[in-house]
Amino acid sequence: MILSSIRKISKYNINTPLIVPSFSSKGFPYVKDLYNYIKPKLTEVSLISAFDLYYNFIDENDIFPSEILFIDSGGYERNKEHDISDIYNEFYIPSKWDETLYYSQVKNLKYPYQKVLVNYDYTESQSLITQIEEAMKIFDEFPHFASDFLFKPSNINYKFIKPEDIIKHYELLKRFDIIGFTEKELGSSVLERAKNLYLIRKSMQEFNLDTPIHVFGCSDPLSIILYFICGADIFDGLSWLRFSFNNYKPTYFNHYAIESNLWDRNDNEVKFISYIENLDLLNTLKGDLITFAETRNWESLNLSNYQLEGILKIYNKVLKEMR
Repeated sequence: MILSSIRKISKYNINTPLIVPSFSSKGFPYVKDLYNYIKPKLTEVSLISAFDLYYNFIDENDIFPSEILFIDSGGYERNKEHDISDIYNEFYIPSKWDETLYYSQVKNLKYPYQKVLVNYDYTESQSLITQIEEAMKIFDEFPHFASDFLFKPSNINYKFIKPEDIIKHYELLKRFDIIGFTEKELGSSVLERAKNLYLIRKSMQEFNLDTPIHVFGCSDPLSIILYFICGADIFDGLSWLRFSFNNYKPTYFNHYAIESNLWDRNDNEVKFISYIENLDLLNTLKGDLITFAETRNWESLNLSNYQLEGILKIYNKVLKEMR
């Protein structure tokens, strides 16, 4: 069973899938200049952090281009850990960030368009019930935002989410416009992450719950396709700023410069050319996902035979193990 579909963010009646370009000061200290350069391309959707707004890494007056704006909790910038796509894992010293600062920044946000708010990401582990209760306090305080509930592992001794915890509380999850998970907390392998997404979406369908699923930290094209057919709907991440996505193959910028005959260009110029190409590619990918959801035609994904074979191998493995 293919679980990809055109779902809606109910508060705004916005269709998914959405592929959301993310920005962060973590790993990108000149994110303000980067954002201002790229923002003319961000007409549909983008994600920025409440942390970066608070510390003025991104100026609130500059965030108007996108019709839909995701405000992340700031947990990524607060934590020393990195996401899956960060190959360097450089030493990082975060600035202070807590619930009080999160609230103060969100309260002051005057963004006039459609806003999606991610609940505050606490440092300590909490049961799912507690996570839901704390998130509802936040979303009740800011009813003009669509709610994006970020679910975290509920046990300090286990770094991955447990789908069975979520399945037991689907009635409570109906309160949220979006349900989210970080990619790295969905499992220890691509297969496990795909299986967990499939299980969660399939169980949600059995409860007639069609809430979009958001995978945080995922902007790799092939991963997006795999997770989409397993039932996820919204994807954001920073890897589009770390690699060239030419032909759906993330490559280092030096490799991209040679392959694209840009080897005489300044390194920063090469990066910015790649960023724009990546945005165009991800926008095209979104259109391909929509066509696939409507037609179930694998050719509409415009993958090479080798790429499609890899996706199908994983997906068929998921189906076999989920029976």
